[in-house]
Amino acid sequence: MKKTMKLQTKITLLVITVVCVSISIIIFFVASWMTGNIENKARTNIMNVAEMVAHSNEIVDSLKIKDPNKKIGPYVNMQLKSLDQIEYIIVVDMDGIRYSHPNPDMIGKKFVGGDEDRVAHKGETYISEATGTLGKALRAFAPIYDPVSKQEIGFVSVGTLTHSIETAKHTAIIYIVLITIGGLTAGIVGAFLLANSIKKTLLGLEPEEITRLYNEKMGIIDAIHEGLMAVDQLGRITLINDSALSILHFEDKINKNDIIGKNIEEVIPNTRMNTVLETGKSEFEEEQRINNTIIMTNRIPIINRGKVVGVIASFRDKTDVTKMAEELTGAKKMAWSLRAQNHEFMNRLHTISGLIQLEEYDEALQFISDIAKVRSNISNILNEKIKNASLSALLLSKYNKAEESRVKLKIDEDSKLIKLPSHMTSEEVVSIVGNLIENSLDEVKNDGTGLIYVKIVENESFLNIIVKDNGGGIPLEYREKIYEQGFSTKDGQRGHGMYIVKKIVDEYNGIITFDVEGGVSWNITIPMTRSENLD
Repeated sequence: MKKTMKLQTKITLLVITVVCVSISIIIFFVASWMTGNIENKARTNIMNVAEMVAHSNEIVDSLKIKDPNKKIGPYVNMQLKSLDQIEYIIVVDMDGIRYSHPNPDMIGKKFVGGDEDRVAHKGETYISEATGTLGKALRAFAPIYDPVSKQEIGFVSVGTLTHSIETAKHTAIIYIVLITIGGLTAGIVGAFLLANSIKKTLLGLEPEEITRLYNEKMGIIDAIHEGLMAVDQLGRITLINDSALSILHFEDKINKNDIIGKNIEEVIPNTRMNTVLETGKSEFEEEQRINNTIIMTNRIPIINRGKVVGVIASFRDKTDVTKMAEELTGAKKMAWSLRAQNHEFMNRLHTISGLIQLEEYDEALQFISDIAKVRSNISNILNEKIKNASLSALLLSKYNKAEESRVKLKIDEDSKLIKLPSHMTSEEVVSIVGNLIENSLDEVKNDGTGLIYVKIVENESFLNIIVKDNGGGIPLEYREKIYEQGFSTKDGQRGHGMYIVKKIVDEYNGIITFDVEGGVSWNITIPMTRSENLD
């Protein structure tokens, strides 16, 4: 099996290749430009010097009289000392006789090269390449004119040896090569550092491993029964699993890939994920209604180096949560209810047994009749008037608990519940009534004087729930706090009941009030039709 090249090696080789190709291209163009520039500079330089010497009054005056005082040679030699890259300056008359030359022995002899005809016979100014007494050179020719007669009296040849130009070119190329080696070295070192940095960023994982982990992560996320959704610091959705689409009833309307990248407010307008982005505070076990589905959600900020960079939310359909809770606690509730009924039943049997032993037969019959009548009344109300099975079961359970606690729980005979308000669930009604009755049971005395009154009435417009007790009421200093989550006047993990009740009532645009005359009287009114804009 062929061994796969590691990512670090791939990146290193790729960067080195790119650096080498880039530097090679740069070297080619820079070297061409520099060598050409050196030669062009040499041409310009010798031509400028030739023009300068040709127009020198000292040269013109001396050449007109054939330089009897030998002034041209010293003058030219003095000029050569101040000029760079100029090998020689030769002044020649129209007979081809030299009046200056780097080699004094050549002065007075004929000019050599064969490229002087154009300047000598036509008076042209030009540059040529020829071999003279000093070797192969690049030579600039300029005619010398008598300013009075306007006649050419000679010419000047300024040259630089091609060997000097080539040496300058080689020096420039050496500099380029040295710079190239430095750049290549820096590129290779940078390639290793970059590859190592990328390797660390990827936690040492190879691309194949990252792909496998990504596929595994997405498979795990989609296999989770809870809905998962994540947003970045701009509120754009970065992740959503199949369970989230199913819980929010999006599976047939929106494709998962169409959601990714959208702003969360466009998909779920009433989410609080943007709030968590701003505050950086987690929210746990919060109820929320989305697309007529009540969910229990947790929202947790994603923090990197002390800064909130996103939020992840996990949620479940509250109906599923409630069903699971009911399944888990059903046996406990049944055992508690049976225990309460058994306790009360044994007390009544003992009472009947005592009356019979005392031969109070009429009293025994009356006692049995009263018990049967009360039970019959409760059964009739719960079976005939309250059509919601969950609420009936709750009221019967609370009735039994009240009897065991020596508290009288009265359910108004005019109570009636056939249907619930629009979109409202049985669990929500049970939560409201159960919390109110439980609070009343805590407040009333268990010495036989405690009284709780419950009335539930539903009509075409409203559902009305009334729960009264003759307990101690609500102290004035607590009345502003009773709906706050976690607030309680009792020990233990309490303080959630009235918060839940208020939240449900507000969710359905209902009204909750209380009166503290002779105890506490709760009055809740919920519209039967829920406005769509509250969803």
